[in-house]
Amino acid sequence: MLMYQTIRDNIHIPYSLHDMNVIAFEVSGNDMRMRTQSGMVKTTPPYKQVDGFVEFHDLDWNFSFVYLMGGYGNIGKFTGEKLYFKDFIERFPNFGFEVIDEVFGYNQTKLWGFLSANREVYDCVIELYHLGDMVYVTEE
Repeated sequence: MLMYQTIRDNIHIPYSLHDMNVIAFEVSGNDMRMRTQSGMVKTTPPYKQVDGFVEFHDLDWNFSFVYLMGGYGNIGKFTGEKLYFKDFIERFPNFGFEVIDEVFGYNQTKLWGFLSANREVYDCVIELYHLGDMVYVTEE
């Protein structure tokens, strides 16, 4: 029997949000703008940091969630909470979210990192389901 192999290519993103501090989610209808404290980093040489923000178009609010886990940075058992992303935005108007990892899939963007809010620090996963594009908007 003849077998075929298909190698999944890694997604080649033009900018990275790794180590960026997200400071705002600005919602307009089903679109959302995510602002960081210091832009983003190009993923091609010379890997420079650029000013800008990220837009998500046509978010599906019923399938966009935030997972907050207590025990910041610990391994082992934890307690946590799952929220709708829209409820998260209302509950945490002032926050800092340090992006440690980004994962992309079909109509999905997942950001894992550390959330600082209300004098607490959480391990946090932000899972966005968007039917529209994810757009990097830069000044260059």
